[in-house]
Amino acid sequence: MNHMTLRAGTAALALVALAAAGCGDGDKPTAGASSAAPTPTTASPSPSPSASPSPTASPSPTFDPTVPLAMGKSFTTTEGAAHATVYAYKHNVARSAPRPDEQPGYVWAAIDVKVCALRVDIAPQGISISNGPWTLVYADDTQIEASSVGYNQFPEPEYPFGEKMVAPGRCVRGWITYPAPGNKRPVAVEYAPEGEPIAPRWAVK
Repeated sequence: MNHMTLRAGTAALALVALAAAGCGDGDKPTAGASSAAPTPTTASPSPSPSASPSPTASPSPTFDPTVPLAMGKSFTTTEGAAHATVYAYKHNVARSAPRPDEQPGYVWAAIDVKVCALRVDIAPQGISISNGPWTLVYADDTQIEASSVGYNQFPEPEYPFGEKMVAPGRCVRGWITYPAPGNKRPVAVEYAPEGEPIAPRWAVK
């Protein structure tokens, strides 16, 4: 009877051990079992810095040939090689100089202008300037060209009479003198260099 009890106790202990082992196997994955791989999370790519737009030059205001420019405003030529500016008009200057020949009632008038050479890629040698392209414009559409003679009494510094080369990046400013009717003033100054399709004008007040 004692031997039977011992065997039964031993068998019961064995069953308890097997049950414990079975529970342990359920808690720990076996080496061969594939564990669920974590869902890969794709990191949101940090937005790459967008390339800054290359700076663009502000467009020049549209040129309206029907509206004369104000004194002091600059005009850039169509091809971009130069710009020109009229600063002032003066009536009846150089009063001690001889009067314009064979033109009774005429006086000397003058304009203060400047031209700059801009584009070395278009005009690597510079641009040629003279007083020839500059004229006075009157209300009746007549125009007067610069004087072909000069006197010491004319306003100075004087703008070049004949052709002069201006290197890129340089400017020339001076006075151009005209024989003008003493009893009326021009309405505009016009600049018509060779190759410019529409000559700009500056209003004379």
